Formats: sequence, structure tokens, C-alpha cells
Amino acid sequence: MDHPAQPPQDVVVADAISAELQTALSAVQAVETRCKDAFLPLLRDHGIVRVEVHYDGGGDEGAVCDVNAYAAHGDADLPGIQCDHHALEYNGEVSSRTIALEDALSAFAENAVCARHCGWENGEGAHGTISIDVASGTVGLTHNLRFIDYETTETEL
Repeated sequence: MDHPAQPPQDVVVADAISAELQTALSAVQAVETRCKDAFLPLLRDHGIVRVEVHYDGGGDEGAVCDVNAYAAHGDADLPGIQCDHHALEYNGEVSSRTIALEDALSAFAENAVCARHCGWENGEGAHGTISIDVASGTVGLTHNLRFIDYETTETEL
């Protein structure tokens, strides 16, 4: 009697890791959707059309540096209002709290970067921008790696 061929062990492990990563990514995306559902209407109601959140991870530290808001005709101030913020904790649970809108946008950006670029704050660090288009509800992440490079030459004398 013939037995069906079993996939090699490394294929089974890779498939399990891939499934686990997809589950984790789905959880991250679900929490990000909840965050966007909380802050987008607030921004829209206050005439904000775009938000840019800048982050920098130089010097083995990571931080959100600036949260800039823009109205249709230039710079705008973020309103000093409260916003619900949701985060995926290490144990897989979702935590929720109400914080200042600017803090919610900062936390959203930091969580998005951490979910996609683990270790962005290490070494020379990375830097980038989270861009939020309020009308369309789209969020873009421009991430820039920093690294030290060198060139070696060897000469026999």
C-alpha cells in the first residue's frame, strides 16, 4: 500500500511560521482599523485633511518626533480633544484607552512602525513618516534605514 508523500520537516515548520505571521498581521491590521475608525472622523470634523507623524530611532532610542496637521489651505493645529486608542499587547489582547488626539496619533504611528520594522530604534536607527490622508482614510508609511557602511581595500606591498 502506497502512503502519500509527507512534506519535508522544514516545509512544515515554514508553513506553521507563515500561518502564525499571517494571524499576527491580521490582528495588527484589525487594531489599526479600530484606531483609524476612532481618529479619522475627529480629524475630518475639525477640517484636518492630512496628518504627518515623523519618527526617529537614532542613538538606540526610538521616538515620535512631530505630529503635523494640515487643513485645505496650510498648517493646522490639532484640536485638544480626546480620542480612543487601541493597542495590541504582547499577550495578544487588545487594550483600549482614551487619550489626547495627538497622543493617539503618536501611539498609532509607533505601533505601526514597530509591527512592521522591529528594531527600528536600534543601532543607527531608522526614521520615517506616517502620512494620513483623512479624506480617503489611507495611511502610508515611508521608512528609511540608517546604517554604517565601509569599503575595504587590500594591497600587497
